[in-house]
Amino acid sequence: MTKAMAIATISSPMLLGTPSVAVSLEAEYIGQHAQEPWDSIQQLNSIGIADLFHDLGQLAIECERPGWDGDGADPVLPSTIDQAVRLLRALPPGMSRPTLGVEPDGQITFEWYTSPKQVLSVSVCSDGNLYFAALLGAARHFGREPFFGDMPDEILRLVHRVAA
Repeated sequence: MTKAMAIATISSPMLLGTPSVAVSLEAEYIGQHAQEPWDSIQQLNSIGIADLFHDLGQLAIECERPGWDGDGADPVLPSTIDQAVRLLRALPPGMSRPTLGVEPDGQITFEWYTSPKQVLSVSVCSDGNLYFAALLGAARHFGREPFFGDMPDEILRLVHRVAA
């Protein structure tokens, strides 16, 4: 049991005065989820996600109108921002920090760059798909991964290769 659980010691006549523990469903729920905020804070500190959330907010404001680039770019949709927030939360602790950007089609990009021949770009779409392209020396990798809330294994593998 965790510190957050509300525990009451009661005497039960059925157990001949032996103390037993009663836990409400609410206390059990709190106990199960009490660690989640601390895990999130630890993750925020590990790769600077707080700064990335700030950067994402700035991009959302700067790119919310059609033509934000002066050349007819599509606006960033709230649903695309929502997907980008989910992807930020899915970044595992210790992962190298991406640079955020916006493409003219309104997609948000996460880019890991080591050199011109070691780069990975992941585009976040409002439809829940992640499109990626990587250059690793002479090798090129690209594709689409559905995003269900966890960082796809293929993209994780590519991030580690780019950042190595």
